[in-house]
Amino acid sequence: MRFEILPGLPPYGPPAISLTGRGDREFREGLVVRFHPKGSDSWVGNFVGGIFDYTAVLDHPNGRDVIVVAYGDTCIIDPEHRAVRDHIASDTKRAIAVPALGLIVFQGLVDFSAVRSDDLRWISPRISWDGFRNINVKESKLAGEAWSPIGDSWVSFSLDLLTGHCTDGIYELEAARAVRVTRKSD
Repeated sequence: MRFEILPGLPPYGPPAISLTGRGDREFREGLVVRFHPKGSDSWVGNFVGGIFDYTAVLDHPNGRDVIVVAYGDTCIIDPEHRAVRDHIASDTKRAIAVPALGLIVFQGLVDFSAVRSDDLRWISPRISWDGFRNINVKESKLAGEAWSPIGDSWVSFSLDLLTGHCTDGIYELEAARAVRVTRKSD
């Protein structure tokens, strides 16, 4: 086991390392994770995180790092060096592992992002006005529905998981049809 989620900050042993944007000045308890690196002693990280409900800890597809999603705030952790290697997103609502493609996809509020086993990443264009539903993955495609305020409707879209390319995102289609409205001055 490379990591474990703890029920809270441990009352004994070395203090947890605060891995937040405020660093050592952050004193609130968040998502507490114990890491078990191969080349050093175990250590505990405290991730205060964001404002969303989703929390998860996953093996990075590269086999070295760990991905921590703390209340929507998503980062890549280097357990050997006890450090945040990269920040992925602050609005993650869901993480979807796609082992056949060597990647993990992160569903945000209006777009998707992914990290691959070769450490490359992509971020999709904005696809939805506000939210997704009926998300599913089949081979190298992610399909689902994106919300549109025009008609208060859900519109189907498809995303290429290898590139993050999406040609039928409702946000870009509707934004391109928008007409600028100006007020005639007297």
